[in-house]
Amino acid sequence: MLSNYFKTAFRNLLRNRGHFFINIAGLMAGFSAFMLIFLVITYEQSFDGFHKNKDRIYRVIRINKQTGEKTNAGGASFPLAGTLRNDYPQLEHTAAIYGDRDVQVVIPGPSGEILKKFKEPEGIFLAESRFFDLFDFPMIGGNPANAITEPNTALITKEFATKYFGDWKNATGKIIKVYDQPIRITGVLYNPPPNTDFPLGVVISYPTILTLGVDMNDWVEFWNDHYCFTLLPPGYAPQQLNAQFPVLISKHIPSENADYNLGLQPLNELHFDQQTRNFHHRTFSKALITVLRLIAIFLLGIACVNFINLSTASAISRAREVGIRKVLGSNRRQLLLQFFGETGLLCLMAMIGAVIVAFACLPFLNALLDVKMSFSILNKLAVAGFLLAALVMVTLLAGFYPAIVLSGFSPVNVLKNKIGATPIKGVTLRRVLVVLQFGIAQVLIIVTLVVIAQLNYFTNANMGFSKEAIVTVGFPQDSISQSRLAFVRQQLLQQPGIVNVSFSAFATAGYSSWATDLQLGNNNSLRTDLIVNMKPADTAYFSIYQLHLAAGRIYTPSDTMREFVVNETLLKKLALGSPEEAIGKPVKVMGKPGPIVGVVKDYHTNSLRDPIGPVVMTTLNNTYRMANIKIAPGKVKASLAAIENTWSEVYPDYAFEFNFIDQTISSYYKQEKVLSRLYKIFAGISIFISCLGLYGLVSFVAHRRKKEIGIRKVLGAPIRSILFLLSREFMFLIIIAFLIASPVAWYFAQEWLQQYSFRIEVGSGFFLSTFLSSILIAWLSVGHATIKAALANPVKNLEY
Repeated sequence: MLSNYFKTAFRNLLRNRGHFFINIAGLMAGFSAFMLIFLVITYEQSFDGFHKNKDRIYRVIRINKQTGEKTNAGGASFPLAGTLRNDYPQLEHTAAIYGDRDVQVVIPGPSGEILKKFKEPEGIFLAESRFFDLFDFPMIGGNPANAITEPNTALITKEFATKYFGDWKNATGKIIKVYDQPIRITGVLYNPPPNTDFPLGVVISYPTILTLGVDMNDWVEFWNDHYCFTLLPPGYAPQQLNAQFPVLISKHIPSENADYNLGLQPLNELHFDQQTRNFHHRTFSKALITVLRLIAIFLLGIACVNFINLSTASAISRAREVGIRKVLGSNRRQLLLQFFGETGLLCLMAMIGAVIVAFACLPFLNALLDVKMSFSILNKLAVAGFLLAALVMVTLLAGFYPAIVLSGFSPVNVLKNKIGATPIKGVTLRRVLVVLQFGIAQVLIIVTLVVIAQLNYFTNANMGFSKEAIVTVGFPQDSISQSRLAFVRQQLLQQPGIVNVSFSAFATAGYSSWATDLQLGNNNSLRTDLIVNMKPADTAYFSIYQLHLAAGRIYTPSDTMREFVVNETLLKKLALGSPEEAIGKPVKVMGKPGPIVGVVKDYHTNSLRDPIGPVVMTTLNNTYRMANIKIAPGKVKASLAAIENTWSEVYPDYAFEFNFIDQTISSYYKQEKVLSRLYKIFAGISIFISCLGLYGLVSFVAHRRKKEIGIRKVLGAPIRSILFLLSREFMFLIIIAFLIASPVAWYFAQEWLQQYSFRIEVGSGFFLSTFLSSILIAWLSVGHATIKAALANPVKNLEY
């Protein structure tokens, strides 16, 4: 009996090859998309889940007293870790770690000559040895507890050791130069896994940070990527420590600077918090994970809907088979078993094909998302269980309704050929399912168009400064290198393609920033409770970036802080009145008093996700670490070569690397670009599956009404009227789907846009273009079926 079912199933599949391949294609598309989304979500949620004490590790972040919001990337003051250890001995471990970016690393030879030089965009850290008591980054050999206790010592990963020395086994005892300091390698770490927000490469001992001019007793100054982590003892609730933080602040932080509270952030939130960020500066929002889950469910759901539509549309062709089986004694249970078996067979074939597609698409997905998911993730027991559960679920969902319809045919009506003349149950449900399919597709189309428009807005928005043809180049910060800046400027300005040169601590917009406090007046009594973004730069900075003054003048050239230029946002925050009224007001920044001599018009110091914050600009030569170089149009290639030659001459130990400021700004929106591509792909898959379902409905309608069509043609109906007859129904369904999808898409688009301080408006153009494209796509998908039915010979339809 079972073999007979298999024979019948395979014969039926071969007899209806068109529907078979359409069904397989739809299910494969749904399965593979669902599987890949599942892998992405699993990967993103696995970050730093390999640490043994992951559930008890917390990062200490700052919380604004006035707004109650997390502030400024979670950077911790330098004395915080030591103070927590001293004041709260009940904490198991507390450690500070600083992750630096764009760091120069030099590999010296035995005689001091330079063998290699690198500029590491990330991977260079300064950490307390206690860091390895909190986190599980094992060493190949040695003990991390004492490997980085002494100044100028470091641990290095296998990857970086191989890159620097050729063979990681030769790394221990070798010397590298970082921050112009000789650093001795004391041990080698295993490479951290790709799913961590701690991209360790070289971990330098924390005492070495003193060579960077850090005051370890300064509670005011913050570095964005200087974090403090603590391990709570078992059973110790984070609320207990949060309740004690106000006491710590009042005890250690001067009252004029105590404008924030401290709070604990669980380790598993680092990867998803876009505001406080992490060392990778790459986050994956929880809202996006929720959206991806919904999309995965929708795609798999419409694949099942598509299967139901095509299966019931082909039911009439199998009506005689069902009738004969019932006459010969088959009961409904046997028929249900047969049709569920056929559905399961199709789903199994689709699942196998989807796994192959997932393997083939995984490298593309890795490149798209800039991640390192490996094929091994498909070997996990959880993934195998997911595939099995998905197979059973889809078999039941996709096979239930067709099996009920097919097994419910009356053998009398079937053998009297009355099944085509009697309306089949489920026509209304089938229309509802098509509306559901196209509604989901239209939601994805509208949201995709909104994402693309927002991304275009980011690309073309006015940042408040010039960003065209400006190159930023780093240089050493030691005193000797600083003394050569005047010569560097002179050499560069002699090049015909270079328009202007400026030196600064940071570019106009960037991840790197320097937060400090600001006080009004010359004494500590006038508190502002305001943390400002410091932008030390020389006077040429204003002309290169075309920063416009709202009032006053640029500060006079100086080596140290004497005068300040502030932005309009700072005036609003401090209620200083108009820009003209603010000129001459005394302020104190980092304990240094001086007057406000100018007010610059607001410009974006970060991405357009964030509101414009208060900015203070001044001169401070010993903080300058980059050159901002304006290049004339058409002279880029020659100018870059001249800049590199100058750097080779003046800074021979320095690895030359440049960045165009417009490309740097564009990189801020990498996640939006990825999201745009993902939505395009998902919308395309949804449209593809929906069109298959619509094709199934039109085929069903054309088959059911073929005698009516034949009679109309015999009576002289033109082909256009037949086309209208067959197409008006799906046109009506698409309109209904659009009316349902529009408010849903508007809601999701508005919710997504709320995360951006600067955003577009969701106008009618998105909806109109979606509606017209849906009509066009639908016509293209059903055109073949409708034209074929309209052109069919009426004699063949009426001869029986």
